[in-house]
Amino acid sequence: MTATRRAPDEPTASDPEQILRAATRLQLELARVSSVLRERGGDLARDLPDDIDALNAQLGSFRASLDTERREQEGAMSREAQAALFEVGKAITSSLDLKTVLNQCMDSVIELTKAERGYLVLADHQGNLVVQVARNLDQDTIRSMEFAYSSSVVEEVLRNERSVLTSNAQTDERFALQRSVAMFRLTSIMAAPLRIRGKVIGVLYVDNRAFTGQFSQAKLDLLEAFAGQAAIAIHNAKLFGQTDEALKQRLLELEGLYKELAVARERAENGLAAVEREMQIGRVLQSEFLPRELPSLPGWQIASRFMPARKLSGDFYDVFQLASGELAVAIADVCDKGVGAALFMSLVRGLLRAFAQRATNPNEALTAITQTNDYLAENHGRTAMFTTLFFGLLDPESGELSYINCGHDAPIILGATGEERRLESTGPALGAIRDVEFETGRVILLPGDSLVAFTDGVSDALDPSESPFSEEAFLSILRGGAPSVTAMLGDVVAALRNHIGSAAQFDDITLLALRRNPPRREFPTGQYRMLEPIAQAVGKRNRR
Repeated sequence: MTATRRAPDEPTASDPEQILRAATRLQLELARVSSVLRERGGDLARDLPDDIDALNAQLGSFRASLDTERREQEGAMSREAQAALFEVGKAITSSLDLKTVLNQCMDSVIELTKAERGYLVLADHQGNLVVQVARNLDQDTIRSMEFAYSSSVVEEVLRNERSVLTSNAQTDERFALQRSVAMFRLTSIMAAPLRIRGKVIGVLYVDNRAFTGQFSQAKLDLLEAFAGQAAIAIHNAKLFGQTDEALKQRLLELEGLYKELAVARERAENGLAAVEREMQIGRVLQSEFLPRELPSLPGWQIASRFMPARKLSGDFYDVFQLASGELAVAIADVCDKGVGAALFMSLVRGLLRAFAQRATNPNEALTAITQTNDYLAENHGRTAMFTTLFFGLLDPESGELSYINCGHDAPIILGATGEERRLESTGPALGAIRDVEFETGRVILLPGDSLVAFTDGVSDALDPSESPFSEEAFLSILRGGAPSVTAMLGDVVAALRNHIGSAAQFDDITLLALRRNPPRREFPTGQYRMLEPIAQAVGKRNRR
């Protein structure tokens, strides 16, 4: 730092260190004078030395108070500087806008150093000085026409790669003869280098034209700390600029790809619309395979429910009368889902009905199972498709039910007395292998007895938390004593819908029920098939 001589009208900044030094010198001089007077004695020395000692003691107290205040001010400044550096550091990491970060950095250093103005200057590739940020004490941006900084100070920092501190540039031999110093009447100046990866690329500069001796070494240390923050901001901005350029190039590529995808999407939407139309036609055709109207038998109730998970289903049921008078009932679940399962279902249903209706007696009608199985295994075995199937022939007069269960979920007989019976499998799934012997089961449905056949979509239905409906819940509804099979299946469907809720129905649900009316009571003798609407959700799982 260069010592300066202050002109009579030149304002100076208050410096606690200078005051402390002056007070110390005065205290020493007073002690010396008091000692001399005591040695000389006389009337004058009788009281004056005591007064001088008292004055000396007061001056010592003043020095102690001033020193405490100075230390407190330095501590407060240090804490304020740390807080400011922390805030600037946060801004650097949270913002990629160079101007915003540098303005905040410059405003903070001006406030803490009590500078009048601050400049951030960068040197371009040709060595020209370019002001990136210029701020004043009021946190306003200085316009380019008002720039008034010392280029000689900036050049010295760039040349020596070291900070510069001058108490009065007007008398500092390094800068006194420089044009900018004289023209702008610059006095107190500080400047610190901006280093990026060890290379000085610019200068952080502050000055104060009103006071000499405005800046100290502590303030220069603070300026250097802020210069480090500013250098980080510039480095991040350069990296961002490189990344931004690469992103712009990538964006152009993505825009081209987006246009290609838009064309592909339009084609796909047109294709999906065509598929949707075909699926809708397929659903209408499949619904024609199901009986439009259930047969009406005196003394019997018949009801059904059909809830496909998709537009096309792998479940089916059928109810039709044979020429011999027996009622044929069937319910099946194809191993797969979707279009393939729907086609296989229609094939099985057509074969079974054709073979059964060609028979002349019940025993021959039951051979429709063997014939259908052998045809599927021989002609379509390569597809690895098969179906579980329950097929029964009911004699309406006697209530005898002859049945073959090809690996299907065992239907339930609910006795009028409360007894229950399951009609378990009597053979393997249909279409897996040929030349299979299927056993025939027989059971008598007494007045008041009910038969309920179903597919596994009932017990396996999942709620939003993926908990299954369960067979126990299903059985509890069947045991509820509904007045008719129509009401009973309606209760089951309502419970299923409540259980599934907002979840996706992933499997087809099919229900078929018969009840033999008890005597001396009026019951409807026939029920219309009810086709449930398709579930809205598209998700579905293969449970096999």
